[in-house]
Amino acid sequence: MKTDKNPLLFRINLDAGHGGASGRFDRLREVAFEYTFGLAALGMVKDAPDSTAAAQ
Repeated sequence: MKTDKNPLLFRINLDAGHGGASGRFDRLREVAFEYTFGLAALGMVKDAPDSTAAAQ
């Protein structure tokens, strides 16, 4: 159970292996998601989705 108000990124990709998504574009998409989460947590992304919402 999360007991603080700090943002938490918890994302499960059932289509990926142990090292993450395979394929150049799938890996880049994962990295972009992580960067967007970080920038949104810092308030640097306009119209960012709510960081507490479930990932797609």
